[in-house]
Amino acid sequence: MERQFKKRFRKTILSIKKENLDSLFVSSEANIFYLTGLRIEGYLLVCSQKIILFTDFRYFLEAKKRTKKLGIDLAIYEYDIFKFIADRVKSLFLKKVGFESTHLSYKEFSELKKHLKNVELIPTFLLIEKLRMIKDSKELSLIKKGVSITEEAFSFLESTIYEGLTEKFLAVEVEKFIKLKAEGIAFPSIIAAGRNSSYPHYKPGETKIKRKEVVLIDLGSKYYGYCSDLTRVFFLSKMPPYLKKIINIVRKAKELSLKKIKEGIKIKEIDRTARNYIEKKGLGKFFRHSLGHGVGLEVHEPPGINPKNEEVLREGMVITIEPAVYLPDKFGIREESMVLVKNNRGEILDEYS
Repeated sequence: MERQFKKRFRKTILSIKKENLDSLFVSSEANIFYLTGLRIEGYLLVCSQKIILFTDFRYFLEAKKRTKKLGIDLAIYEYDIFKFIADRVKSLFLKKVGFESTHLSYKEFSELKKHLKNVELIPTFLLIEKLRMIKDSKELSLIKKGVSITEEAFSFLESTIYEGLTEKFLAVEVEKFIKLKAEGIAFPSIIAAGRNSSYPHYKPGETKIKRKEVVLIDLGSKYYGYCSDLTRVFFLSKMPPYLKKIINIVRKAKELSLKKIKEGIKIKEIDRTARNYIEKKGLGKFFRHSLGHGVGLEVHEPPGINPKNEEVLREGMVITIEPAVYLPDKFGIREESMVLVKNNRGEILDEYS
């Protein structure tokens, strides 16, 4: 395991050098976990001379053991964390320090800048997240286990759901189920009944489940830090033809885009495949979000599977494919699978019908 983390540090240092920086100040909890295996509050300074983890006494014992194995310097602060960090930066004679522009708050940046007047603080954008896009074998095994737990949660709901229960009750029950099987939920569960399913990100409320209405359910577990994200549609009685037609359109769009997945294909082409099919069926204006996203330590992470992404898929990426149709104030249909990108195909990590 230590070898795996040291390899990640080497790749991070190479990325830092490519950006013409001499160090990177890491503030994202997910990125600190990715580089150290520690889930703690603090900051990480990565440079070629040394790597320093800054945290406080609450995490001392946990961090001491881990940092020793990885050869990381542990710096425990008591007061004025940014002056403490600045003193270390100056002692290393660092002049061009990158920071994570999407994670460091303005207040944190201002405090750091106040103590580093002669040091250039340079914004970076998703530097470590781009490394995280490619999952190694250990990460993939954790993700697959999380997907399996989420599928179990859907089976649990299938045996639990019936007319008259509220969205909120089902959300509480399924989240308890997930928490007993995994580390916790990857995001607050979406359970949307009837017209509520036309809202892509809906918060469960007191609406009751009805037999002849759509129930859209989006669940995810977190297993040893790694997320899963799946969406299914439930219908408690015989499905009417108009609804079956739309579900079949969404499923066909999903099937067509899944068939396109392989290393080297432009990401926007995956999105275009599903979007074009839905548009061809006259429902394009009802599919407004991107086709999917990367999944890993965060439930939404690069790459974004959208119509503007010119990047190509690479082997080892884990992404979602989730075409949808939302008819305002009527209902919404979304089906979401997770896919591992391979050399010549996409491996679907969940079972769907």
